[in-house]
Amino acid sequence: MIAIAAAPALAQPAGKAPAKKGTGVTLNPALVADLSGTDVERAAKAAEDLGANVAPAAHEALLNALALGLPPAVAAPAMTALGQRPAPPDVAALRRYAGHHTPGVRIAALTTLAIYPDPAAHAAIIAGLRDPVGMVRTAAAGAAGKGRVKGAVEPLLVLLAKGEDSSARALAQLADPALARQLADQLGKVPETTLAIALGTILKRADFGPDEARVEIVRAIAKIQDKAAVNALQDYLDSSPKTPPRTSRTEAQMVIEARHGGGK
Repeated sequence: MIAIAAAPALAQPAGKAPAKKGTGVTLNPALVADLSGTDVERAAKAAEDLGANVAPAAHEALLNALALGLPPAVAAPAMTALGQRPAPPDVAALRRYAGHHTPGVRIAALTTLAIYPDPAAHAAIIAGLRDPVGMVRTAAAGAAGKGRVKGAVEPLLVLLAKGEDSSARALAQLADPALARQLADQLGKVPETTLAIALGTILKRADFGPDEARVEIVRAIAKIQDKAAVNALQDYLDSSPKTPPRTSRTEAQMVIEARHGGGK
């Protein structure tokens, strides 16, 4: 049973402002009623307010409503709200909605699942990479990258071969030097533009290294003939510090100058 504050708020001590509706430690019962009401716009707003409420009962109200079933326009913000204060019981509800017939609901579920380290959450995200709808696959790829879902590498490589840019960015988020070398070996097997996005995104990661690994990526990008290769290297130069000197930056600059005719 959801514990809600049914009685009027008590008078606040002098000099202390009353808690704002939907953001205090108690729960306004009107929000729970609105969440399950027939006014979709009002219900969606109630979901947002419940997500901002730190009372445990607010989280429980969202879970209960999702379990009973919410229309797509309300389910999506309800899941986003749920993720503001993630708890292990959320995963089961989110997994159910990850298989919803409405793509927008699946997107919301997968995006929220990225927050949870639970293997069940990761399994749902991996399944989303095989969704028939492109926008859903994009959301699943984003979730795989954000959630560092290592088990998503193989299905992401499949999407990379199909030229889906979201898979390139996700793989870049997941890449360690070994995976970066595996990606470099995809030259000739995947679209060059997509491969350049993946390798270029890895280069821009501040946490990727050592510089010897970045040099390997620069050399792999240099083999890509598509103009996206030069763009990727230029983005790296623009986003990385000039000092201390890096061999990877020097080689990237040399490749760019060679592509532009020696810089003339």
